[in-house]
Amino acid sequence: MSLTQNVKATIHSLLQQCGVQYKALPFDQVLYQECFDEGVRRGYPMEGEVSVRTYLRDGVMYGATAGGHLHHRPTQIWISLWTSCAIFVDETFSRFPSEVAHTYQFNDRFIRRQAQGNGVLGALADLLHQTPELFNAVASNLVTTSILNFVTACLLEHETRDMKISTDAQRYPTYQRIMSGVGEAYSFMVFDKEIPLNDYIQALPEMTLFIHNLNDVLSFYKEERAGESGNQVSLIAARKQTSKLEAFNGLAEITVELHGRILKIMEASPAACEAFRQYTAGYVYFHTSLQRYRLLDLEL
Repeated sequence: MSLTQNVKATIHSLLQQCGVQYKALPFDQVLYQECFDEGVRRGYPMEGEVSVRTYLRDGVMYGATAGGHLHHRPTQIWISLWTSCAIFVDETFSRFPSEVAHTYQFNDRFIRRQAQGNGVLGALADLLHQTPELFNAVASNLVTTSILNFVTACLLEHETRDMKISTDAQRYPTYQRIMSGVGEAYSFMVFDKEIPLNDYIQALPEMTLFIHNLNDVLSFYKEERAGESGNQVSLIAARKQTSKLEAFNGLAEITVELHGRILKIMEASPAACEAFRQYTAGYVYFHTSLQRYRLLDLEL
């Protein structure tokens, strides 16, 4: 079976078992304009290559799909802007090497409330300071620490890019992925503030892994075509000394299992379960609606 056929069959099965119908959604121009206007109002750099606007379309696509079920528009705008900044940080080492030194100092400058090295990092710091307005105290703290860990994970990935993965390092791929995927922060963004924390907090460990794994499954085809080798599938394959396709199929199976377990944990809260179901579909549509993931090639 070819790469395309294998990935198509695996993703099709995953979507079916998670109750998601494949489709691509049109771009939300209204949300984009609201986010752009909010960035201008806050004084963020919105023009030029080193600006929040650089990845704003991707951020808005996430806010409109994975965050489309949320009832609080300011939170949806915040998620879109934060995601735009996150993609910029993630791309810094390959696309903006002159900004790398500033990224290394981000966490220290954030804690000291010092000016950041560029406008995008400054925007990210400003957005982080807003989390108490959008989330309850516990969620706000965990969203903030998760995002700070994400910045550190980008540095870690850069410094270990040529490191050989030991077959004995069983938990390293997951450890590295949990930090770099910001799944803990995004898990809290699944739920409207009105849903009690106790309704979903016990599912957070599974949700964090689910978000990472689903992204890695839906990104695998694009990354494999591009010859990328720093992703979770490649790390698992290297550690287990197996093929990438075997690692990919195994990761997809784990993702389906996590989906069912999350719903089981939250079954006492219909509102939390419905939010998670809508998020799952929206997160899939984020990937299917962006050309960068090349899922149209699979004809799902």
